[in-house]
Parts: sequence; structure tokens; C-alpha cells
Amino acid sequence: MGKNRSILVQKNLIYALLFYISSNLLKFIVRFFFVKSLPVEFLGVNGLLSNVLALLSFAELGIGQAIVFSLYKPIADDNKKTIIAIMSLYKKLYNIVGFLIIVCGLAITPCLDWFIKDSQIEELNIYYIIFVINMGVSYFFAYKRDLIIAYQKQYINNEYKMIFQVILSVLQIIALILFESYFVYLFLMLVITVIENYCVGRKAEKLFPFLQKCNANNIVLYEIKQGIIKNIKALIMHRIGTIFVTASPNLIISKFIGLKAVALYSNYFMVLFAVNNFAVNMFGAITANIGNLLIEEGKKEKIKIFKLVQFVIGLQSAVICSGFYVLLNPLIKLWLGQDFLFDNNIVTLLIINFYLNYMRRGVLVFREASGLYWQDRFKPIAEGLIFVVSAVVLQSKTGMIGIPMGLILSTIFTSFWVEPYVLFNNGIDIKLKDYFIDYFKFTVVALLAAVLSKVLYSNLFDKVTLLNFIAGMVLCVVITLSLWFAVFKNRQECRYLLNKLMLKMAKK
Repeated sequence: MGKNRSILVQKNLIYALLFYISSNLLKFIVRFFFVKSLPVEFLGVNGLLSNVLALLSFAELGIGQAIVFSLYKPIADDNKKTIIAIMSLYKKLYNIVGFLIIVCGLAITPCLDWFIKDSQIEELNIYYIIFVINMGVSYFFAYKRDLIIAYQKQYINNEYKMIFQVILSVLQIIALILFESYFVYLFLMLVITVIENYCVGRKAEKLFPFLQKCNANNIVLYEIKQGIIKNIKALIMHRIGTIFVTASPNLIISKFIGLKAVALYSNYFMVLFAVNNFAVNMFGAITANIGNLLIEEGKKEKIKIFKLVQFVIGLQSAVICSGFYVLLNPLIKLWLGQDFLFDNNIVTLLIINFYLNYMRRGVLVFREASGLYWQDRFKPIAEGLIFVVSAVVLQSKTGMIGIPMGLILSTIFTSFWVEPYVLFNNGIDIKLKDYFIDYFKFTVVALLAAVLSKVLYSNLFDKVTLLNFIAGMVLCVVITLSLWFAVFKNRQECRYLLNKLMLKMAKK
């Protein structure tokens, strides 16, 4: 089973990387045509409506995560009867969720104007309704997609997502050039969503013919159902906190500062979110594999894999944040122009917040694979409340810079220490002190790399050009990797990665 898991991990990671690269490249290209074809306020509307929909996603209640976790053991045991029963419950619950999202979403349509300061956008309600329907219909098919993922076949999901992302992006670019219409842009999104979900559903039925047996007559065992219900209760609280933190920034900016500020923030958020999605896709692709590992392997193997994952996360964080510190504003300037730039102080705080959240990824993937949702159920509520209160207060005194300050404070006071504490006391036997010692070491090296890269780049280049930007990327990567491997060359994780690299090169 270990060998098969290793093959699936590699396949999932490769497809996740391909999807990540293609998806984000296409998003940047589409965004370029978007800002050239439509007024800047539409960019703000796009970001705002996305966040309003994030609030509606609360109706999902964390059902998907709870169900997928409950599938790991019956899949490992090849218990088809239990799998069918769980999937029957999943289908029923997600049909209800999809219906609720559409009904509740349409019901709050009259309230949209409250979120926007001095709105001049016509047909806002129509745009919003398309967003609502697009989100709602996705849930009618999602249970089939998640079964593919639970079987450690995330690569199939990413393959379909890649294909339809390309189709959608091409059609949206053509529509923006020919019609300069936000309505057509959104309508294409809805059509492709329906077609993609239908195709993925058909693929799942071919892979797992027993899906045809999913109906109300299949009853989930009491203890499994109780476990699912308990996790859903915890995930409701996680969902509330996550929505506060992810959906509130644009709403607060729109309400107190204005749509133009939302447009600027959404561009930076798009870049940061795209890169953060690298970790989400890479490690999300192997969550099911780690879930399988936690069921089948012993204590030492679990610790070894966690430390390796955390080391890789630390390395990625250092390289990425060094690059952002030097090149984030030059990237925005090259991509969209001088008028779309934030002040350097705001950008620095956005990068610090990004670093804190990226470094959580190793703990989160093991927590999700372990199903440890109940143990830290109050944490996300505290995080969300701290963010909303601090962001509203700080922005009233400092302006836009108060938003990233609020994000940083909410993370430090909650997720930064609660998540590893819960994991190490309930899942993996590692001392919290040892985790934070490594965290501190990784952060010091990342900080040194960022400062050194900034100093060298500023002395070497005084203009923002594409060639200088590429040279800056190379500079940041070389400096960070050199420092990283010089400092950590004797660590077991570092030697393992270097040996893997040498073996790959030897084969070629």
C-alpha cells in the first residue's frame, strides 16, 4: 500500500502543479483584459460579489470536509457498503445546501447597496444573481468529485479543472474584446461551471459504478454518523471564522473606504492568493494520502513526514516572501500600471500576513487528514472577531493599512499557536517548543534572505522593466536557496531532499 500511495502522491502533485501554473497564468491574462475592457469599478464589484458569496458558503457548514474524512477508513478497508451509505448521506446534504444557497442568496439581493459606498454600477443585482446560481449548482455535483479525491485520485479532478479553465479563459477574453460586457463574462462562467461539474460527475460514475446505488435507503452506521455530526458542528464554527477573515476585508474596505480601494486590494489579493494556492493545491492534493498514512503507519514515520513537510513549507515561504518583498509592487506596475499600486508599508504588512498563513499549511494538512476539527472549534470564531473588530478600529485611525494590521493580529493571537498545539496534543507526538524553535530558525533565514535580496536588487536595478523583473526573480531565488542550504545543510530533511534531487539528476 505504501508504494501505491507514493505513486499516487507523485501523480497528484504533478497534476496539482500543472493546474496551479495554468490556472493562475490564465487568471492573470484574463485580469489584464478585464481592466483594459471594463471600468475599474467593475473590478471592485467582482471582488465584492465574490466575498458576499463567500458569506453564503456558510450554508455548506463544513459538510464536505467531515464526509471526506469519514471516508478514509472505509476506503482503506474497501468497505463498499459503508462508502455507499456515507455517499448517500453526502448527496442528500449537498442537494439541500445547493438549494439553500440559491434561495438565501436571492433573498438578500435587495441588501447589496448597503455594502457599497457611492455605487454607480447598473444591473448589480443581475450580476449578483449569476454569482449565486453559479455557486449553488456546484453543490449538486460536488459529492461525486469529492469521492474521487477521497480515493487519492485528486489528479483526475485537476485534469478536468485544467481543461475547463482553459476553455473558460479563452471564451472570457474573446467576450471582453468583442462585447466589453461584464454580463457575458459572468454568464460564460456559469455555463462552464455546469458543464464541468456534469463531466466530472460522469467520470466518477464510470470509476465507481456503486455510486448508482446511492439513495435514501442506505443508512449510515450510528457511530459513523455521530462522528460526522460532531465534526460538522465543529466545522460550522471553523466556517464562520474563515468567512469573517476571508470575506470581510473587501466588505470593510467597500463600506468605509470605497470600491476603488477594493479594486486595488483585489489585485494584490489575487497575486497573494494565487501563490498561496500553490500550497493549497500541492498539499491539498496529498491530504487523502496523508490520511491513509496516519491510519496505516507508526509514530516515527508520522513525525518524519511531518518534519519533512514543514521543512519544505519553510523553504517555500522563504523563497516566495523574499520575492514578494522585492518584486510585488514591480509586478503590479508591470501588469496593470502605476495607478494600481499600494504604499510600500501596506505591501510589507500584506507580505507578513501571507508568510504567517503560508507557514500554517503543514500543520493544517495534517490536522485535516487527522480530522481534528472539534479540538480547536472555538479558535476560528475568536480569529474572525479579532480581525473584524481590529480592522474596523484600525482603518478608522490609519486608513487602508489597518486592514492587513487586523489580519496579522488575528492570526498571531489564534491560529499561530492554537493549531500546532491541537495537532501535537492529539495527532502527532511533537513538542510545541521544538516546532517553534524550527519556526523561528526558518523565519530568521527568510528575513535575512528578503533584506539581502532587496538591498542587492535596489543597487543593481533602478527601473521597472520585464528583464529587470526576471533578473530580480533569479536573484531572490539564488540568494534564498544559498542561505537556506548553507544554514540547514546538516538537517535530516535537507539531506533527504538533496539526495532525492541527486537521484533524479543521475537518472537523467
